[in-house]
Amino acid sequence: MLYSYVVEHDYGLSPNPTGGFCTLAFCKFSRDGITPNIVELARMGDWVVGTGGKSDTSAGHGRLVYAMRVTEKMTLRDYFRDPRFARRGGNVHEWSDEADMFALVSDHFSYFGAGAPRFAQRHLDHPIEKRGPRHRSRFSEEFIDDFVCWLEGRYTVGVHGRPCVEHPDCDSFDEMRPRRPCPPRRQPSRC
Repeated sequence: MLYSYVVEHDYGLSPNPTGGFCTLAFCKFSRDGITPNIVELARMGDWVVGTGGKSDTSAGHGRLVYAMRVTEKMTLRDYFRDPRFARRGGNVHEWSDEADMFALVSDHFSYFGAGAPRFAQRHLDHPIEKRGPRHRSRFSEEFIDDFVCWLEGRYTVGVHGRPCVEHPDCDSFDEMRPRRPCPPRRQPSRC
Protein backbone atom coordinates (compact mmCIF):
# COMPACT_ATOMS: atom_id res chain seq x y z
CA MET A 1 0.00 0.00 0.00
CA LEU A 2 1.14 3.56 -0.63
CA TYR A 3 -0.27 6.66 1.08
CA SER A 4 0.30 10.10 -0.38
CA TYR A 5 -0.43 13.43 1.30
CA VAL A 6 0.56 17.10 1.15
CA VAL A 7 3.28 18.37 3.50
CA GLU A 8 1.87 21.87 3.92
CA HIS A 9 4.64 22.91 6.32
CA ASP A 10 8.02 21.22 6.37
CA TYR A 11 9.83 22.23 9.56
CA GLY A 12 11.82 19.00 10.03
CA LEU A 13 9.51 17.89 12.84
CA SER A 14 6.81 15.71 11.28
CA PRO A 15 8.17 14.16 9.22
CA ASN A 16 11.32 14.17 11.30
CA PRO A 17 14.23 12.59 9.36
CA THR A 18 17.01 12.95 11.94
CA GLY A 19 19.08 10.42 13.84
CA GLY A 20 18.88 7.73 11.15
CA PHE A 21 15.09 7.44 11.34
CA CYS A 22 12.20 9.20 9.68
CA THR A 23 9.16 9.48 11.96
CA LEU A 24 5.62 10.65 11.37
CA ALA A 25 4.15 11.07 14.83
CA PHE A 26 2.19 14.30 15.26
CA CYS A 27 0.69 14.74 11.85
CA LYS A 28 -1.73 12.81 9.66
CA PHE A 29 -3.81 11.29 12.44
CA SER A 30 -7.59 11.36 12.70
CA ARG A 31 -8.74 14.67 14.12
CA ASP A 32 -12.42 13.76 14.25
CA GLY A 33 -11.96 10.28 15.73
CA ILE A 34 -14.13 8.87 12.94
CA THR A 35 -12.19 9.03 9.70
CA PRO A 36 -8.87 7.16 10.04
CA ASN A 37 -5.83 8.79 8.54
CA ILE A 38 -2.36 7.63 7.56
CA VAL A 39 -0.87 6.88 10.98
CA GLU A 40 -3.90 4.75 11.88
CA LEU A 41 -4.09 2.97 8.51
CA ALA A 42 -0.47 2.35 7.53
CA ARG A 43 1.17 -0.96 8.38
CA MET A 44 4.72 -2.19 8.32
CA GLY A 45 5.94 -2.44 4.73
CA ASP A 46 3.61 0.31 3.44
CA TRP A 47 5.00 3.45 1.83
CA VAL A 48 4.18 7.00 2.95
CA VAL A 49 4.90 9.78 0.48
CA GLY A 50 4.83 13.47 1.39
CA THR A 51 4.49 15.88 -1.52
CA GLY A 52 5.00 19.63 -1.64
CA GLY A 53 2.24 22.10 -0.98
CA LYS A 54 1.58 25.64 -2.13
CA SER A 55 2.59 27.43 1.09
CA ASP A 56 5.91 29.22 1.59
CA THR A 57 6.81 26.57 4.18
CA SER A 58 6.62 23.71 1.69
CA ALA A 59 8.50 22.64 -1.44
CA GLY A 60 5.78 23.35 -4.01
CA HIS A 61 3.41 21.18 -6.04
CA GLY A 62 4.85 18.38 -8.16
CA ARG A 63 7.74 17.75 -5.76
CA LEU A 64 8.68 14.89 -3.45
CA VAL A 65 9.42 16.11 0.10
CA TYR A 66 10.03 12.58 1.40
CA ALA A 67 9.18 8.91 0.99
CA MET A 68 9.46 6.30 3.72
CA ARG A 69 8.77 2.60 3.94
CA VAL A 70 7.16 1.96 7.34
CA THR A 71 9.48 -0.36 9.29
CA GLU A 72 7.85 0.14 12.72
CA LYS A 73 4.48 1.30 14.01
CA MET A 74 4.00 2.07 17.69
CA THR A 75 1.64 3.89 20.00
CA LEU A 76 2.64 7.37 21.08
CA ARG A 77 3.06 6.00 24.59
CA ASP A 78 5.66 3.51 23.34
CA TYR A 79 7.22 6.15 21.08
CA PHE A 80 7.89 8.44 24.05
CA ARG A 81 9.30 5.54 26.09
CA ASP A 82 11.65 4.47 23.32
CA PRO A 83 15.09 6.04 24.00
CA ARG A 84 15.55 6.66 20.26
CA PHE A 85 12.61 9.09 20.20
CA ALA A 86 11.92 10.24 23.78
CA ARG A 87 13.63 13.60 23.27
CA ARG A 88 13.02 13.99 19.56
CA GLY A 89 12.39 17.53 18.33
CA GLY A 90 8.73 18.33 17.85
CA ASN A 91 7.41 15.85 20.40
CA VAL A 92 4.05 16.92 21.82
CA HIS A 93 4.57 15.85 25.43
CA GLU A 94 0.88 16.23 26.34
CA TRP A 95 0.29 13.17 24.15
CA SER A 96 2.95 10.99 25.78
CA ASP A 97 0.41 8.65 27.41
CA GLU A 98 -1.74 8.16 24.31
CA ALA A 99 -2.23 4.47 23.57
CA ASP A 100 -4.73 5.02 20.75
CA MET A 101 -2.56 7.39 18.69
CA PHE A 102 0.35 6.11 16.64
CA ALA A 103 3.78 6.96 15.30
CA LEU A 104 5.22 5.59 12.08
CA VAL A 105 8.95 4.91 12.01
CA SER A 106 11.28 4.17 9.12
CA ASP A 107 14.94 3.40 8.70
CA HIS A 108 14.36 3.11 4.94
CA PHE A 109 13.56 6.60 3.70
CA SER A 110 14.64 9.42 1.44
CA TYR A 111 14.05 12.93 2.73
CA PHE A 112 14.60 15.94 0.47
CA GLY A 113 12.94 18.89 2.22
CA ALA A 114 13.66 22.18 0.46
CA GLY A 115 15.65 20.32 -2.22
CA ALA A 116 12.61 18.25 -3.21
CA PRO A 117 12.95 16.77 -6.71
CA ARG A 118 10.16 16.81 -9.27
CA PHE A 119 8.31 13.56 -9.84
CA ALA A 120 9.04 11.55 -12.94
CA GLN A 121 6.69 12.48 -15.79
CA ARG A 122 5.08 9.04 -15.64
CA HIS A 123 4.13 9.66 -12.02
CA LEU A 124 2.31 12.82 -13.05
CA ASP A 125 0.20 10.94 -15.62
CA HIS A 126 -1.42 9.08 -12.71
CA PRO A 127 -0.86 11.61 -9.95
CA ILE A 128 0.85 10.31 -6.86
CA GLU A 129 0.44 13.84 -5.56
CA LYS A 130 -2.60 14.52 -3.39
CA ARG A 131 -3.72 18.14 -3.24
CA GLY A 132 -5.86 19.35 -0.40
CA PRO A 133 -6.80 17.61 2.85
CA ARG A 134 -6.66 13.90 3.68
CA HIS A 135 -4.64 11.41 1.66
CA ARG A 136 -4.64 9.32 -1.50
CA SER A 137 -4.08 5.56 -1.34
CA ARG A 138 -5.65 3.94 -4.40
CA PHE A 139 -2.56 2.92 -6.32
CA SER A 140 -2.03 -0.36 -8.15
CA GLU A 141 0.81 -2.66 -7.12
CA GLU A 142 2.41 -1.98 -10.51
CA PHE A 143 2.30 1.76 -9.90
CA ILE A 144 3.81 1.36 -6.41
CA ASP A 145 6.56 -0.91 -7.75
CA ASP A 146 7.33 1.60 -10.51
CA PHE A 147 7.50 4.49 -8.03
CA VAL A 148 9.76 2.56 -5.63
CA CYS A 149 12.00 1.52 -8.53
CA TRP A 150 12.24 5.17 -9.66
CA LEU A 151 13.01 6.35 -6.13
CA GLU A 152 15.56 3.67 -5.24
CA GLY A 153 17.19 3.84 -8.66
CA ARG A 154 18.00 7.52 -8.22
CA TYR A 155 18.42 8.19 -4.52
CA THR A 156 20.13 6.58 -1.56
CA VAL A 157 18.48 6.00 1.79
CA GLY A 158 18.87 9.00 4.08
CA VAL A 159 18.67 12.76 4.26
CA HIS A 160 19.26 14.66 1.02
CA GLY A 161 18.34 18.17 2.12
CA ARG A 162 17.30 20.48 4.90
CA PRO A 163 13.69 21.32 5.80
CA CYS A 164 11.95 24.11 3.92
CA VAL A 165 11.91 26.13 7.16
CA GLU A 166 13.82 24.91 10.20
CA HIS A 167 11.86 25.12 13.42
CA PRO A 168 13.80 26.06 16.61
CA ASP A 169 12.83 22.69 18.15
CA CYS A 170 14.15 20.78 15.13
CA ASP A 171 16.98 18.31 15.73
CA SER A 172 20.29 19.24 14.15
CA PHE A 173 20.71 18.72 10.43
CA ASP A 174 24.37 19.66 10.69
CA GLU A 175 25.40 16.10 11.51
CA MET A 176 23.48 14.25 8.84
CA ARG A 177 24.08 10.52 8.92
CA PRO A 178 25.94 9.13 5.94
CA ARG A 179 23.68 7.96 3.20
CA ARG A 180 23.61 4.28 2.42
CA PRO A 181 22.52 2.56 -0.76
CA CYS A 182 19.10 1.02 -0.87
CA PRO A 183 19.11 -2.70 -0.10
CA PRO A 184 18.42 -5.03 -2.99
CA ARG A 185 14.75 -5.57 -3.74
CA ARG A 186 13.28 -8.97 -2.92
CA GLN A 187 11.60 -9.36 -6.29
CA PRO A 188 13.16 -8.23 -9.54
CA SER A 189 11.15 -5.46 -11.17
CA ARG A 190 11.32 -3.57 -14.39
CA CYS A 191 11.97 0.17 -14.10
